[in-house]
Amino acid sequence: MLVFALLQFNDPDPLIWVGYYLAVAGACAVAAFRPLPRVVFLALAAVTLAGAVLTLPGFADWVLHRPTSDLWAPMSADRLYIEHSRELLGLLIGGACLVTAHRLSRRGR
Repeated sequence: MLVFALLQFNDPDPLIWVGYYLAVAGACAVAAFRPLPRVVFLALAAVTLAGAVLTLPGFADWVLHRPTSDLWAPMSADRLYIEHSRELLGLLIGGACLVTAHRLSRRGR
């Protein structure tokens, strides 16, 4: 997640994404040593879910109408589906890390 955060500095909206990835990284770090507080997990899960809902239409546009389009192509105003698809994939990875850290922290190593 720290690498993800560093890669966001050249993004059009870096504060949002750097903050998100740093928060998930912090939650994973806490979960490595003690159970992750439920309120932290639920807050980050809610942010992840809200972000996924907001970016899902752009991802659906890519999957349904532009399946041969390259997600690594430069983003432009007429190709917002590229940015939304990248963001959704990042949210899914962040969410998976968050859920995994939460579950492992509850097991009581």
